[in-house]
Amino acid sequence: MRLYGYIARKFWAPFFFALGIFTTLVLLGDVFEKMKKMSNGVTTLWDVLSYSILTVPNWLATIIPVACLLGAIFVISEMVSNGEWTACVAGGFSPKQLFNPIIACVLLVVTVTLLAQEFFIPSINIKADEIYHTRVKRSEETFNPHAEENVLIKTSPNQMLFAKEVDMSTKIMNKVAVDTYDNAWNIAHQIVADKMTWDEEKQAWIFSNGIERTYLNPLNTTETHFEQEVSNIELNPQQMSISKTEDDLLSIRELTKRIRFYKQSGLSHYATETVRQSKLAAPLVTLIMCLLGMPFAISTRRKSKLVNILMSIVIAFLFWWFISMCTSIGENGLINPFLAGWGPVLLFGAVLVVEFKYLRM
Repeated sequence: MRLYGYIARKFWAPFFFALGIFTTLVLLGDVFEKMKKMSNGVTTLWDVLSYSILTVPNWLATIIPVACLLGAIFVISEMVSNGEWTACVAGGFSPKQLFNPIIACVLLVVTVTLLAQEFFIPSINIKADEIYHTRVKRSEETFNPHAEENVLIKTSPNQMLFAKEVDMSTKIMNKVAVDTYDNAWNIAHQIVADKMTWDEEKQAWIFSNGIERTYLNPLNTTETHFEQEVSNIELNPQQMSISKTEDDLLSIRELTKRIRFYKQSGLSHYATETVRQSKLAAPLVTLIMCLLGMPFAISTRRKSKLVNILMSIVIAFLFWWFISMCTSIGENGLINPFLAGWGPVLLFGAVLVVEFKYLRM
């Protein structure tokens, strides 16, 4: 156990060093790119820095796998160069046993990252979006991340709702039209209202200042004006997922809610499902990436650590390229979202099995 603790402790220094280097590069790159916005004479350097700093946690999903890979390879290559690896193997330890403490460290990092992405990072992403639209890329319109314009929802098998604007923070829909169709999909009933508000006490949507039309036949229509009327729409705000936030900035729980809402509304959910599956597969992606690189650190023996660094970058680049390609194809609906999200894991997992068998780990 002392040996395992010794190996585990050696992992953290190169891991945090790599994490710090990549985080700094990402932050500086984003700051310099956003500084072009300062030419508008309104955006300040503090605005740019605030936005860039808040976007760093979202970059961690991309940075951490590489930091884990570099940390793992540095531990093994240092043990090999110092002769510690040879001594451990001579003492009866197999390479797989020596990998275990490193794998435990990687799993700890993955778990903490996953929890952060689920419970902390989404709220930071929303704050970053707010700063970007109000202080970096200023607009005459008021930015509201919980509002969306021109929303079309299938509220039931034969009913469609259109709203000019939906604000989930206030639970109000403006300029609403609700059309109900018969079995032949001819319009049978319509309600047009200035506003529709969710009533917590009645647990129902309330129309305000509207007109109710009933289509008896193509030439006969009745029309009635009303000040307020209770809607028969059963969809409540807790079931709805309407916001300006992009899919990749949401947690898995929020993506699941959005997918359920899209399915109920008859909207396309391929892109959102692909992002969700990619997030679910991310922990295994990090683990497989590290396991792919660790055996090579043994085979390089006393070669320069620069070789290990370049090898890590090549492995990470190939992984990222394949993941990005699968995600893009899945978001366009060309392949199944589950295959798009888990395809890289299956492919590189198979490569990992062959690698360990070939190197006799």
